[in-house]
Amino acid sequence: MSNQRKFSYEALFSAFLSHEHELSALFTEFGVQISSPFTIDDAHHALVSGNSAEHDKLTSELYKLNDLASKKGSVVIKSIIEQFKIPGPHPNPSMTRERAALWLRRSNQSLFEHALDCLAVDGLQGTTMGLFQGRLAIPIQDPTLAVADFEKQLTGCLSEWKGAESFILRHYMDQNLLVIMVFCERTAEVQREMDHSRGKVMTSIRRPVIQDVLFYNTSTGELEIEAGQPSHREILRKSFAVGVMGDDSFFPQEEFSRVLQLQKLLDQQFSLPTRGNHSAKITGIKVRKAQGKKFFTSEHSCSRTDVIELLGWDRTDFNAPVDTKELGKIESVRIELTLGDGRSGLKTIELSGNNRIKFNRSTHTETVYEYLRAWNLMRAPALAEEAAA
Repeated sequence: MSNQRKFSYEALFSAFLSHEHELSALFTEFGVQISSPFTIDDAHHALVSGNSAEHDKLTSELYKLNDLASKKGSVVIKSIIEQFKIPGPHPNPSMTRERAALWLRRSNQSLFEHALDCLAVDGLQGTTMGLFQGRLAIPIQDPTLAVADFEKQLTGCLSEWKGAESFILRHYMDQNLLVIMVFCERTAEVQREMDHSRGKVMTSIRRPVIQDVLFYNTSTGELEIEAGQPSHREILRKSFAVGVMGDDSFFPQEEFSRVLQLQKLLDQQFSLPTRGNHSAKITGIKVRKAQGKKFFTSEHSCSRTDVIELLGWDRTDFNAPVDTKELGKIESVRIELTLGDGRSGLKTIELSGNNRIKFNRSTHTETVYEYLRAWNLMRAPALAEEAAA
C-alpha cells in the first residue's frame, strides 16, 4: 500500500501566474468547469469540489506535472528535446519548471509519458544490480509484443513475489536498449482533501511505485536487472528468458559471470582516455590491503587519475614490474564522467565487486558502457570475445 501523497497546490498553481490560460486549458481538457476569467483560487476550488472520474484523471495528471517539475525533470525534458528534435519554440530559462512540464505534455503526450519513465529510471539506486550475458544477441523486432510476452510469464510467478497484487509494466527504447519498468501496485480511486492552512492537496491516490527495472541490450545480448531483492531478480531473469527468448537457460546464473575488472586500475599504464570534449577523473576509491596477517580497508577521495601514486604506494621505479597483489585489492571506485554541458552530461559512476555498476541510466547509458570497456574496467560481452577468438 502506498502512503498518502501530497503536493503544494499553491506552489504548483502559482507557477502559472500571468499564464493562467495554460492551466485553464488543462482543466477544460478534462471537463472540469471553472469560471472566467480563470484564477488560481478557482483552480483550488475546482480541484476538490468535484467527485468524478474526470476529476480523478485531472488530479493524476497534476501529480505527473508536479513530479516532472523538478531539477531532475528539467534535465530529462532538455534531453528529450535534443534526442527527439522537438520543434520549437522551446522552454526558455525564465519559464517555470511547471510550465515547461505542461509545455512538453502539450507538444507530445507520448514523450511526456516517456519523460516520466526516464525520471523514474533516474531514481535507481543500483545496489542490487545483476548483469547477465545472453547466449546470443537477439534484436527485438516488436518491443510492445516482447514486453507483453514477458508480462504474461511474470504474472504466472505472482505467487512467488511477496506482497504483489498484480504487475504493471512500462517500456521504451533508448537506442539499442530496451528498458522495462516493473510496477507492483494498481492505481486506486483518487480521494482528495484540501488542507487550506498549509496550502496542500492531500490524496490517497496509489500511483504505481517503481519496483524493478530491466535493460536488454539488443546489440550485445546483455540483460541488466535492477531489483530490490535477489529473489525478485531471479524471477525477472527467468521470466524474461522464457517470455521473450523462449528458453529459461538463455541467460546464465549471475554468479558465473564476472563483469568488472577493477584490478586494471593498478596497471602501470592505466588511464581514462576520452574523446571530443568529454572528460573523466577518479573521485573516490576503496582498497583492501594486507598488513602482516591482517586485512584493512581504506577509502580515498580525490580528483587524480594516477591511482598508484594517489594511494601512496612506495615505488621508486615505475617502469619495473610489480606484483599487483602487493598493492591491494580494489573493492570499489567512483569515476566522474563529463559528457557535455549541464547536469544531464555529468555521470557519477560507482563500480564495486564483480558486477555492481551504479549510475543514472536515464540518459547516455550506452556511452558510459563504451567508456568502461575502453578503459578495460568492464569486460567486453562474451559474444564479442568469442568473435575475437
